[in-house]
Amino acid sequence: MKNTLTLLLVVLSLTSCLTSKQKETTNLSNPNINSTETYNSGNQSTLSNVALNDNDTEVRKLAVSKLIIQSTLSNVALNDKDAEVRKLAVSKLTIQSTLSNVAINDKDAEIRKLAVSKLTIQSTLSNVAINDKDAEVRKLAIKRLN
Repeated sequence: MKNTLTLLLVVLSLTSCLTSKQKETTNLSNPNINSTETYNSGNQSTLSNVALNDNDTEVRKLAVSKLIIQSTLSNVALNDKDAEVRKLAVSKLTIQSTLSNVAINDKDAEIRKLAVSKLTIQSTLSNVAINDKDAEVRKLAIKRLN
């Protein structure tokens, strides 16, 4: 009987330790996830503001390099006055309509090529293959046509 009680106490102690450890792990992991989401959300808003409004090209480039918000990247790709900033935004874009717009309208051939390299819209690729003023951009568009 004494051995049974001792064994029962040991089992209860171990169970208590395991349960406590699980709660500790859960409590540690959830705040990290939530704080990361809040961190990313708040930072993305700040980065968007900087990417769209800062006067310094290098500062805008740094902000764009950390951005994941596609709407802001689209805005930068279509409107930034600096070609390097636009190019960086295009490199991170996935929105096909914006890539189409850039492929057809950007004044920089390298940026148009980058946009074409990411395009899947066949009608835009056809348009670029026929109408782009740069032979390299036209060639790339032809390669991407199905």
